[in-house]
Amino acid sequence: MEQAIQRLMDFIDASPSPFQAVDNLVGMLDAIGAQALDEGQIWQLEPGAVYYVCRGGSSLIAFRMGLKAPAEAGFLLAGAHTDSPTLKIRPEKELQSKGYMRLALESYGAPILSGWLDRPLGLAGAIAVRLKEGIDSRFYISHEPCAVIPNLAIHLNRDINKGFEYNLHQHMPAIFGLVHSEEEATSASSSGTPEILLRIATELGIEPRAIVSADLRLFDAEPSRLIDGSLVNAPRLDDLAGCAAIMEAFVEAGAQAATQVACFFDAEEIGSMTLGGAQSSYLRDILARITLASRNSGQDFYRALSHSSCISVDASQAWHPGYPDKFDEFYTPVLGGGVAVKSNANMNYATDFTSLRIAEAAAAKAKVAVQHYMARADIQPGKTIGPITASRTGITTVDVGHPLLAMHAIRETIAASDHLDMIAFLRAFYS
Repeated sequence: MEQAIQRLMDFIDASPSPFQAVDNLVGMLDAIGAQALDEGQIWQLEPGAVYYVCRGGSSLIAFRMGLKAPAEAGFLLAGAHTDSPTLKIRPEKELQSKGYMRLALESYGAPILSGWLDRPLGLAGAIAVRLKEGIDSRFYISHEPCAVIPNLAIHLNRDINKGFEYNLHQHMPAIFGLVHSEEEATSASSSGTPEILLRIATELGIEPRAIVSADLRLFDAEPSRLIDGSLVNAPRLDDLAGCAAIMEAFVEAGAQAATQVACFFDAEEIGSMTLGGAQSSYLRDILARITLASRNSGQDFYRALSHSSCISVDASQAWHPGYPDKFDEFYTPVLGGGVAVKSNANMNYATDFTSLRIAEAAAAKAKVAVQHYMARADIQPGKTIGPITASRTGITTVDVGHPLLAMHAIRETIAASDHLDMIAFLRAFYS
């Protein structure tokens, strides 16, 4: 248990943005001899071999070829998302006020804003750099905290503990330094490059003018913690815990008749309509190309889809003892109770009365418990990649997740035992 949970926490701490998450997942695949594929090349695929395809630097699909052709045995897919709610910076917009240097921010997804205040924050993401041979991408992490978003003193906001709405444009720009002199301020502004990009260029050892664009987001600089040996408290558990569980199970699974697929999509928190999101052609393209490379006939791709099953892995709301009125007690998982299977009448989740059998079969084989989550009848839950995947591919899909507290907070909490159950559940599914 200690090793698996430590691997989870190490993965989260090393993955402050989707770019680092995918880079770390690729490292795990490289360690087992997986081969990188280029979408612009012809693919030659061997039974039992492991391959992967990245798209956009923040999405990844890995697969292990089955011992039978996809048209005969289909695909076994499990998917999660690499992104989490956060605050992205607007790097070209430089804010200075009475000597404070501030970062203009915008919300990515729907983060709980209050948790981002008064704590040391790092900066991470990707930089597009112009080189002689063209545009290249560089990943960036500030290895020391570099910003803070300070609250207003309670003496000036006496009602803050009665509820306060933070204005992202006015209250939330992060302080990342001080201008120590008028000469320094003039020098920075005359360079034509915002101070934050000047600092990043210095760290990366490149000329500031070589930076074409940047995708940078703040992250909690405090590392993941194990509380009382049973609770994992960490940033981005939604959904890096799902990514970690899928990759652990995928790496450990041996080749089977079916082709095993592990999907890690970006942009779930903002609707998935990006180059590498679940709404894109990405997954369908890869599945079609796998089939085409398997000496297929014209109908084999569609035959393969009909033989396939999919598990969408995303965090599930867990019972919160401080807010019992927000849950349907009959349909609410608890921390430590096992994998949560998620259902919704309006199909915000892909689980239906037929796909439920996928979860039941995997749980029985893994000998792990499952719980069931449905939101109160007067509350609509968030959506996952499950319904998107099912509708775009026609593959029977079930939605599951780690029971989780404080979803979309800067730090969330799961039970360590539930993560182990999720790995065992997915390993059983892949086999």
